[in-house]
Amino acid sequence: MKKLNIIIILISGLVIFGCNSSKKDKQLTEQEKMAYNIASMEEDLFDDIEPDKDKAMNMIDSYLEYVEKFPEDTLSPEYLFKASEIAMNFEQPHNSVRYLQQIENNYPEYEKYPTCIFIIGHVYDYYIGDLAKAKKYYTKYIDNYPDHTFVKDAKGALTFMGMTDDQLIDLFEDINKYN
Repeated sequence: MKKLNIIIILISGLVIFGCNSSKKDKQLTEQEKMAYNIASMEEDLFDDIEPDKDKAMNMIDSYLEYVEKFPEDTLSPEYLFKASEIAMNFEQPHNSVRYLQQIENNYPEYEKYPTCIFIIGHVYDYYIGDLAKAKKYYTKYIDNYPDHTFVKDAKGALTFMGMTDDQLIDLFEDINKYN
């Protein structure tokens, strides 16, 4: 009788462990499935010669759904970065900034974090026309990442910020006179 009780306890433990394991596997399967579907959608979107706005918007939606379901996953900031790029290519600069700011607020360890800060400044500067916010982000970028790739670009943008085309032409003509 004692052996029967031990066997029943062992079997019960295996069943309980199996159920918990099965739930975890199901979650991983959903995450893996979403990542696979996103990769497939990316291939389809980027293979097109002519950009397809519907595919692009579906791609963004898929990225955002993944980020919402798996915010701690290392793919989440990358998907936000890609969503931002697509939004920019389809003339949605405010959405582009919003996705990059999610990275700024939630993923400071993301390898492209400094680039995100620069791009936010660039989008505010050239696409949205909010020079105060552009200046804030360019300055943050320069101050926090003085040796990063786009520091010269950020400094140049700050130098020429707010100048009209005529003012820029005059400035470059003056520079050329002395060279």
